Amino acid sequence: MTRAVFALNRLRWYARLPLKWLLFGLAVFLVCFPYPRLTYRHFSHWQDPNALIEPDAAALQPWVHELRASLPASAPPQETLQRVENFVYDKVEYEWDWNTWGLSDYLPTVTEAVSLGKEDCDGRAVVAASLLANLGFRPRIVTDFAHVWVHTEHGETMGPGRKKAVVATDRGLQVQWRAVTELPRAAIYGMAVFPWQRQIIVLVIAWWLMLSPRHGITRSAATLAGLTAGFFLLRWGGVNYHKPVLWAQLAGALTMVSVLGVLLFSGRRKTPTNADAL
Repeated sequence: MTRAVFALNRLRWYARLPLKWLLFGLAVFLVCFPYPRLTYRHFSHWQDPNALIEPDAAALQPWVHELRASLPASAPPQETLQRVENFVYDKVEYEWDWNTWGLSDYLPTVTEAVSLGKEDCDGRAVVAASLLANLGFRPRIVTDFAHVWVHTEHGETMGPGRKKAVVATDRGLQVQWRAVTELPRAAIYGMAVFPWQRQIIVLVIAWWLMLSPRHGITRSAATLAGLTAGFFLLRWGGVNYHKPVLWAQLAGALTMVSVLGVLLFSGRRKTPTNADAL
């Protein structure tokens, strides 16, 4: 059993390191995207999110008629944006993608979102953009890495985020590099709301890949406990995207980095000195 656990450590470093990184990356990917067909559709949709804006989709038409009947004939654009937002919030229940689709993220078609009647921010944005396009607006899908909303020539709707990071345009996706600073906050938030049971799988695999026979049972168990504690601190600190608990994030990150240092460096074989040889 022990030989199997540490089998990778018997490989040369130039074979061992790429293989370990490959296994870790595969674990992360499979935990986040376990269903190949839906995963392919998701990444295909994100190549051109605006192509998902379908004002004439058959499934959407009952909502189009209901919305038009409730809109005042002379409603200004800002009022229309607000009414569409409220309409979509009422029609499409908020639900995380991992509960609906089994993936960490999935960008649906308007037909999928309408048919299910539940989606997270990206599905709601696709529905809202399709309704607005039917009303004569020119909507675009935008995101700040953590939230997806709708930009139009008359303003924004569906809960505009902090900074536009990626904007879907007629020329493809445009990345606003000044907003890349939002990535750490978005990543921690994603980790905070994603099911912890799935993330523990990744954490345990990462811990296993860094283990060495020289760590011993006690140190190995202590490092796993430390990684887990740091993970839950980091997770707790990031659960509120707009008001993160910075001290908890910092404490969690420092705990995990310290444990990683122990795993990576304390198990190294000491180079024998002349005194040891004697």
